[in-house]
Amino acid sequence: MREPLIPQLDAEEFLHWEARQPEKFELHHGFIMAFAGGTFAHNKITNNVRIALDRAYPPPCETFSSDVKVGVGEKSFFYPDVGVVCDPVPDDATVVTAPILVCEILSEGTRSNDLVEKRAAYRSLPSLRIYLIVHTRLRRVELDSRGPNGKWTTSFVEAGSIAVGRTQIDLDEIYARTEIGATT
Repeated sequence: MREPLIPQLDAEEFLHWEARQPEKFELHHGFIMAFAGGTFAHNKITNNVRIALDRAYPPPCETFSSDVKVGVGEKSFFYPDVGVVCDPVPDDATVVTAPILVCEILSEGTRSNDLVEKRAAYRSLPSLRIYLIVHTRLRRVELDSRGPNGKWTTSFVEAGSIAVGRTQIDLDEIYARTEIGATT
């Protein structure tokens, strides 16, 4: 389990402090945590997902990567692996507060956090419609979807495709060029 680096900060203090750091940090309920790096497979999957989401969400929507934080309330800021926002965002923005989709690619260091804490936090965002969790040790995507009634459902997909935006994304595309690779 990762330990907080310094005492609790509010949103303004954190954003000011983090802007002066050479590394990335996240704010978890007011506590600063070092941002974990990933593997080459993690990077490939992240790129594959971003390319697929670019296709699934054409303009005015925009995809973004882990260079942009998602603000969740006043005490949490996370760097998702990939996200989608459809409201206009200034080019110099470092924080997005109304994503419609957030995707986390699991890694050993962040697995439990992505599956529990971040899942709950992201699902609390009124704008969010989809939370994607992509596994890296097995061929599985967890798709949390908010229905028209506001209720969340979770699907586990291990073959075929997932419905995202205006298209289907095949798991072969998500896992292309990795050891998990295509099933055919």
